[in-house]
Amino acid sequence: MGSWTELDAIYPPGKLTPATALVVALGHLAGATSVYEGERLAAFLPPGLSYDADLIGRATRYLTEVPLEQFFAEARGLLSQRQRLVIALQVLDRALALGDTPALRERAGQLIAGIGADGDALAAHRPTLALKNDLGAFTQ
Repeated sequence: MGSWTELDAIYPPGKLTPATALVVALGHLAGATSVYEGERLAAFLPPGLSYDADLIGRATRYLTEVPLEQFFAEARGLLSQRQRLVIALQVLDRALALGDTPALRERAGQLIAGIGADGDALAAHRPTLALKNDLGAFTQ
């Protein structure tokens, strides 16, 4: 997926964009305060986005300076229902892949509710994501 500038979408400097919302949600799930781990991009960043300086800068600002409730309010006002569902699925998938601990489950639930994702639509996908992440089926 290219950047929004390639798609002729213009967002004010430093403001939330759909791609930034995805990165920030995954960053909060991981407990990150940066998009970097040392000098490398963090492992929580999803593949397929164009990580240009603008996206990195916006995500860094939202992870370090913007309170979570403000992020939620801006995300709810910006994202389409489909974008909210995609972010919710990404968050749920990551939480399941990381071990589905009570703390991760709680954090994922907070993020999903905070962005205003449709819980009923998400519920239909939960069993498939749980199955996808059940690597215990491959014990040796």
